[in-house]
Amino acid sequence: MFEAYGWHPGIGDPSIMGWVTVAAYFLTSLLALGIALNSGRRFPADTWPTQRRFWLIVCLLLLALGINKQLDLQSLVTAMGRYYAVRDGWLEYKRYVQVGVIISILAVVALSLLFFFFRMRDLLRTNWLAFAGLTCLLVFIVSRATSFHHMDIFINAWFLGARANWLLELGGLAAIALSAITPGKSEIVES
Repeated sequence: MFEAYGWHPGIGDPSIMGWVTVAAYFLTSLLALGIALNSGRRFPADTWPTQRRFWLIVCLLLLALGINKQLDLQSLVTAMGRYYAVRDGWLEYKRYVQVGVIISILAVVALSLLFFFFRMRDLLRTNWLAFAGLTCLLVFIVSRATSFHHMDIFINAWFLGARANWLLELGGLAAIALSAITPGKSEIVES
């Protein structure tokens, strides 16, 4: 089915760090699901419905990103674009299309973040660490999606014995997980 595009389903990153990252996505997604399901007991009555929505969104986002991490679905999209550019004769304009796609991705991410932060601004005080983790993840995702040469150099650079992409991606996941397992002072409902 995907042979025309030169892509086949498979493990996107079979390295140890790839599997560690996928496990971190799924574990953090499960932590977020646990908070969402127990939000009525963990949060005050006036905030638990919003907290539940927030943690469900985080759960689903992390689940989708974990699946994509190993299936490498963005490579399928790139391969499809390359196939249609050659087939339909607009390969010479591919840079313009790439810039348009990048601008569209940036706009969607920026507008989604603004909407998300606006709708969830009441949760910022209790979930600031999760928001910081989400921001790290989105910076990583946008930098990977843009594929500019200098961004590739940055995310593949080594800092303190680790690659920058590991620090951004796993650091973001760690911040979200830490936010999920450590309730803030104003979060705990007195029984």
